[in-house]
Amino acid sequence: MPVTFASRPGLPRSLSGSTLVVGVLALSLLALAAGVPLSGGMATAVACLALLVFGLPHGTLDLEIIRAQQAGPWTGMITLVLLYLGLAAAMYGLWRAEPVLALGAFIAIAVAHFSEDWDGAGPVILRAGLALALLAAPTLLHRAELDAIFIGLTDRAGASAVTDGLMLVLPVAVGLGLIAIAALWQAGRRDQAIGGLAALTGMLILPPIIGFALYFCLFHSPRHFRESLLTLNWRGVAAWGWVVVPLTLAAGAIGVLVFGLEIRAAMPERIMAASFMTLSILTVPHMLVPPMIATLSKLRQPHTLKTETA
Repeated sequence: MPVTFASRPGLPRSLSGSTLVVGVLALSLLALAAGVPLSGGMATAVACLALLVFGLPHGTLDLEIIRAQQAGPWTGMITLVLLYLGLAAAMYGLWRAEPVLALGAFIAIAVAHFSEDWDGAGPVILRAGLALALLAAPTLLHRAELDAIFIGLTDRAGASAVTDGLMLVLPVAVGLGLIAIAALWQAGRRDQAIGGLAALTGMLILPPIIGFALYFCLFHSPRHFRESLLTLNWRGVAAWGWVVVPLTLAAGAIGVLVFGLEIRAAMPERIMAASFMTLSILTVPHMLVPPMIATLSKLRQPHTLKTETA
């Protein structure tokens, strides 16, 4: 059985994050109109730290979900932890060796991951289109700022080529994204449609990191955390706190380690690099380990059946 998250289209709107996204988007637009520097160093640092504080917990239940849905020699806690750490170390190694390639890989993985937010929108090309539109949207009004972010993240001037690629796919991605939002609305998934439109608006208008933090912290992470709890049927802090809190602290320790290793000229850039690199380092095993374990389980099933028959 593949590892999947439970889908609960009928959940109360208050739990989905769309209301928060719309509310914070409105406040952010008012702040911009009032001249508040949302792209300043302090705002960037706070947004990057928010990505870790509110983003890391949603992946801490991965191991428990795998253990609940799969059975076999690969689902022992030590094996899973070593696999997670190995993939995380490989991704960090890619950042050190080829940072621009690592940035491109992170964006590709993020598109695949964020497309999961739009289940019910129809074909995968629409879901992936909306996910890509969110990441490419800042190139329309914030091209120079996105260049600065990518160069600061990789410490390579060549990272502007990634911005070029996102700008190139922007028209098609936005078109697909709007069709996906319309499909969600038509399918009765109004909350997802509103969240998608608000997140896309934020990524178009707000400074890139602020727009990304709005989507990631208020829509994506709470949605996946909620679905993980539903999959495990864990209710209340007492049920999940003993797993989420220690693993979030451990993930935070990885962020502190990356912060210490990645030196940048300015502190906001150093915080930004540590935050996004930590997210990418943890997203790789978050995305790859469940299908890897599911594949291994499928490969083992014929052998198990033969043994039981004999």
